[in-house]
Amino acid sequence: MGIARMGTTAHAEIIAIGTELTCGSKLDTNSQWLSRELESLGWTVMRHTTLPDELDLIIEELQRAAKRSQAVLITGGLGPTLDDLTREAMAAAFHQPLVRDAESLQRIEAMFTARGRPMPARNVVQADRPEQATAVRNDWGTAPGILLKVPGPNAQQDCLLAAMPGVPAEMRPMFEHLIRPHLLDSGIQMCRTVIRTFGYGESEAERLLDGLTARGRNPEVGITASEAVISLWITARAASAETARSLCTETELRIRERLGMAVFGEGDAELHDVTSDLLISSGQSVALLEGAVTGGQIAMWLTEKPAAASVLHESLVLPVWEPGCSLDTWPQFARDLMTGYFRSHSCKWALLSSPVEDQQAPGGVSVRRGMVALASADELETADVSMSGNLAIFRQRAARTALNMLRKRLQSARSV
Repeated sequence: MGIARMGTTAHAEIIAIGTELTCGSKLDTNSQWLSRELESLGWTVMRHTTLPDELDLIIEELQRAAKRSQAVLITGGLGPTLDDLTREAMAAAFHQPLVRDAESLQRIEAMFTARGRPMPARNVVQADRPEQATAVRNDWGTAPGILLKVPGPNAQQDCLLAAMPGVPAEMRPMFEHLIRPHLLDSGIQMCRTVIRTFGYGESEAERLLDGLTARGRNPEVGITASEAVISLWITARAASAETARSLCTETELRIRERLGMAVFGEGDAELHDVTSDLLISSGQSVALLEGAVTGGQIAMWLTEKPAAASVLHESLVLPVWEPGCSLDTWPQFARDLMTGYFRSHSCKWALLSSPVEDQQAPGGVSVRRGMVALASADELETADVSMSGNLAIFRQRAARTALNMLRKRLQSARSV
């Protein structure tokens, strides 16, 4: 029961059904998981919809979705209770009677027998399906899935509706083994690369990329920000995997050229792991003297790896540097301290962070301000860090700023 594709895109959407989702008592993780699966098959997911257990709303949304997309994945509403309405809604939306699927009923009865329990009379409704639909066996629970092909976005296109249980432990294997094969003929091959950067905000990164993030471009470049790390999601679609990879690679090279040393990795790379790997490969170590600005955050990150012993020379967290030490005097104090430190210690680098000062910005907003520094025997490089809001996020940003200074120095030395 495949689908005919027209044009260069295959559009899909996902409908999650359940009042427990719309009222906020449960989180819809199914739609996120299904989106990733669909994207890997070349589908473009255009919409997520969450609906309560209301028959009229579900009917209306199914009809609309079928006119928009070539595939609609539905989760939830296949249980045996009165508020499980997906079967009834699919039948009503496309003007078909419900019929009882004999094979599905036998499987449900056999499952209860195997459990040594009598089957409640109400469970027979789980064997119902729209007349022109195909039941999808459920080897992981009692609720069969449903596949139904209906008229699609235009006269040349059908829409495939696939309804699956809302329980992730049932939905995921059903999709992987029994629904996924029906979605393989999207006709689109996709390549995705994620580039990780630090040092630019979203707006500045977009300005530097100048046109690469334009809407409608292939490859598409999306920008997301999390804790001051900017991720660039490159998604290329083409008729062949080779062409998609080529498009992705070309755009990646252009991004690296424009953002330069701000790029620190790919995929799910973390800045502290990249820095740690550079220290390991160069046989160098770093000492940490952290004030309140980072409060031990750098040490925590660097000690996550088993190889931390080889890169971390020493780590101290200093609640107070010295009485009267302010942000104005801290750089010179840190410089004097490190001059003596490197005479008696064999490490190549040190990362330091200052005390925190709270300052009032225009409008009465309280802003935290501090400094981080990268020190060697010959010099001390400092960077200001300031932001309002959450202290933990402030510390993470400051810690990444310090690590990024070291990462850039190590990468520059390696490229010489």
